[in-house]
Amino acid sequence: MTKRVLFFGAYLIICLACFLLVFEGIYRHQLVDFYQPELRANNRPGDLGEATRKTLLAMGDSFSVGPHTWVAFLRRKLPSYRVICAAVSATGVCESLFMAPRRFREFQPQVFIYQVYVGNDIQDIRRPLNWRTMTLPRYIYGFMCSHLGLRSLTFANYRLGQLLRSPGAERDQNADPPFSPSTYPLSVTIYTQAEPGNLEDTILARGERGRDVATLIDGIKKLVSYASPACHKYVVVIPDASQVSDLYLQHFEQLGGRVSDPRGLQRDEYPLAIRLKEGLAAAGVQVLNPLPLFQRQERQGQRLYYQNDSHLKPVGQSLLGEFILERLRADGLAPSEGGAGPRHGPGI
Repeated sequence: MTKRVLFFGAYLIICLACFLLVFEGIYRHQLVDFYQPELRANNRPGDLGEATRKTLLAMGDSFSVGPHTWVAFLRRKLPSYRVICAAVSATGVCESLFMAPRRFREFQPQVFIYQVYVGNDIQDIRRPLNWRTMTLPRYIYGFMCSHLGLRSLTFANYRLGQLLRSPGAERDQNADPPFSPSTYPLSVTIYTQAEPGNLEDTILARGERGRDVATLIDGIKKLVSYASPACHKYVVVIPDASQVSDLYLQHFEQLGGRVSDPRGLQRDEYPLAIRLKEGLAAAGVQVLNPLPLFQRQERQGQRLYYQNDSHLKPVGQSLLGEFILERLRADGLAPSEGGAGPRHGPGI
């Protein structure tokens, strides 16, 4: 009897492993367009089929998805372009690379903008793991995604999260209650406590996170290789809120984060952005760093990020959109407004 149970258990494990490997292959090669629902939801049907105007293609994560984002801002400001949002929440450069061949074939953009978020894009490459602070299922999930390379599990977890989300769970864009660790997104708290120095190591591009930054640069190089040589390519680096003001930095520390050099964390030209600029220059990619602009606005009393969420508020998204628009104007890719030149500078 024991032998039969062991045989049956081993048989189930082998079947599950085979299924995961087949699913992983289908996902990596996008034999099915797994993110087509997002593409349809985030764009007007006419834009997806029309090819008479110039095309601006945007990719990134949740910072680029929705009616109040910098992508939506550019869509309103650039009627001469069809602005295509191919961003998907909860994804990083690895998932973008799987989507890219199909998206570039579909839309053949004249302008391509890839959005990087300092707060967790490096975590998408290698998730923080700590068996002392994490539940066993989350630890196993992170290990299989990042260390075994089963990226299809990220997609499966993303879809499951959508199915389990309760109706009406969308954020009230105008609400910003006082900070409370208990109401902050649980996943952010868990990963912060699992690797308290992760954010600082990411921003300063040091240690193992420095090697992950090199992986990010290589991924973006491959990503832009799908664009035509004439395409203008940009990477916009959205800073983590803790880089912008001491208020958000205090929130980060209350979540369990550790910072040894607060001033180094908030430098205008921080190592992560500098390495991106230097590493992507040969690929013809311009790196845009809005951190100095964000810091100036925060010093003037304008809160750009939610206190209980890592995302930008609508006012922050509009500011970011204007920042990107001015770079496009400076590069002759968008008409100037009243003949005025850029007000905020071109970034790093």
